[in-house]
Amino acid sequence: MSAWTREAVEALGPTTNVKTAASIVDIDPETVYAAIRREQWDLTRVLRIGRRILIPTLDLITLLYAPTDLAPTVPAQCQHDASRQVTGQQSQSQCGCTPTATGVVHQLRGA
Repeated sequence: MSAWTREAVEALGPTTNVKTAASIVDIDPETVYAAIRREQWDLTRVLRIGRRILIPTLDLITLLYAPTDLAPTVPAQCQHDASRQVTGQQSQSQCGCTPTATGVVHQLRGA
């Protein structure tokens, strides 16, 4: 791991050059340039502006400092009744809810 802190990466501004990005991820700059040339660099986006190659610092921050202990996601309760297009409840295979009544879909005005 490099000696770069999150604050130091953020202080670089919105983008940085390949040499600095390589230092941040602790990879030899020539390896990064070669991967970019072969279109095999997938750790971050690559911005080509003329002959310049820039790396978004937000991509580096996300790569290095993304939260590792994400809370498990809990499916939201169905909101079929809140839909302006559906009256009653509508069966949705994606959320797995079961209808208590048959829903009727109405076309929105102006659609």
